[in-house]
Amino acid sequence: MNGFFLDFFHSVSIIVILIVALAFSQLARKALNRYARVSANNIRINPTTFSFLKNAISFVIFAVAIILVVHLIPGLEKLATTLWASAGILSVVIGLATQQTFGNIVSGIFIVIYKPFRIGDAIQLPNGQHGIVEDITLQYTVINNAENRHIIVPNSVITRDYVINSTIIDDKVCNQIDIKIITKDIDRAMSLLKEIAVSHPDFYNASIIEVPNETLPKITPVLVQVIDLSDSWITLRLSVWCKSSTKAFAMKSDLLLAIKKRFDSEGIKI
Repeated sequence: MNGFFLDFFHSVSIIVILIVALAFSQLARKALNRYARVSANNIRINPTTFSFLKNAISFVIFAVAIILVVHLIPGLEKLATTLWASAGILSVVIGLATQQTFGNIVSGIFIVIYKPFRIGDAIQLPNGQHGIVEDITLQYTVINNAENRHIIVPNSVITRDYVINSTIIDDKVCNQIDIKIITKDIDRAMSLLKEIAVSHPDFYNASIIEVPNETLPKITPVLVQVIDLSDSWITLRLSVWCKSSTKAFAMKSDLLLAIKKRFDSEGIKI
């Protein structure tokens, strides 16, 4: 009977510890959110550091809860002591199993410190996938792509290779559109491309950007070049700047449709 009550006491204690840990975690996150709201007008809070800090606090609280559970139950404490004492092969296995986990944590800390990208940045991965950084946790980075699908990338993976960040320095993007046309009036076609590009609401006049070195060529607002000649067609390249990297794809799609309609009405074959 005593054994039954002891087991029952241990079970209840474990549940209580886990509930208390969950409550402390939620309270800590709410307190941080409240602090961020109150301090928003006085100090600028970095959302990347703030999100990482909330995840780290939850991790520490649950780690302490697990340690308490182990020390509360004599059987688990003896088992833990035995496992620590018999380091040998077991320590190697545990080390290999947790190597990736600790690598992700360290990489996450480096991301927060050096900020190669931040929450809200538009980035592109080496495999071509791109999207907006939604969250940076202890283990992984969450990216929300154009299809509203979440790409989960371990921190150690995303810091091991290059990442194209379209937001961290300058959010403007230069769209390039190549079009093969059949026409005798090339000048007219080039003029129409410039006219269509400038009329788009997300067009950015890049010529206002200051060039640091006078020997460098000045930036043209809209550039149209002949990049290829063949027996059947001429290839023109339209280079036009967009105000924001998040709108660049939509702008390119709009321009393609506008070019198609306008060229059809002008008798220029694509």
